[in-house]
Amino acid sequence: MDLKTINALIEQLRRETIGAPEWVPAKQAFEYRGHSPIVVAVLKLVRAAHGVSAVEKLCASGLFVDAGAIMRCILDCCDEIHFLLEEHPAASGHAQKFVKAFFEATIDSDMDEPTPAVQVKKVRAAVVRVLKGHHDDATQKVMEGIHKTFSGYIHANYAHVMEVYNGGKDDFNLAGVPSPSLRAERMQYVDVALTSVVLTAAFIAKTLARHELQGEFAKFLD
Repeated sequence: MDLKTINALIEQLRRETIGAPEWVPAKQAFEYRGHSPIVVAVLKLVRAAHGVSAVEKLCASGLFVDAGAIMRCILDCCDEIHFLLEEHPAASGHAQKFVKAFFEATIDSDMDEPTPAVQVKKVRAAVVRVLKGHHDDATQKVMEGIHKTFSGYIHANYAHVMEVYNGGKDDFNLAGVPSPSLRAERMQYVDVALTSVVLTAAFIAKTLARHELQGEFAKFLD
């Protein structure tokens, strides 16, 4: 898939749905005034797309642990988008809580009692309902397994750290695993991540009645 073209389509979707943030001189920062599930969902898509570019560069450089960590972030963003827009144009109480917590994390935030995070199981259950049309235990368990696998990179679990060790040279490849074949193998991460982002972008476009853009994203899935 053409990452450059997909990124351009995502930016088009962003401009057409939530527009540009406003410059706030007092904070010396750009911010969105509207606080809605749509704004959060589109910004999560932006983060996920940014992550795909990072995974591509990290895998090409043999930095597999960090690529795995960003993969979890990308997949989390895609799940959260489905959760946020599950009931669009309505929003569940959990979605509203998620939005509130999201916008509390500003550069000048000083919350003594921040809004508690929505439990991951609530997010995952919503994704399953969107994908299957109902609760499906088997699908939820598959999602839990994927999440657990990539969480190991986030938390620097033993097995995940050991993936980059070279026993022949007693070297942890701190500058990146040099093997061209292993780098090529891990580039599959990019395909998985990009497919997830395109599917999610198409979901947003469909949900927000941007049917032309939905069709453009769908072309990459044929």
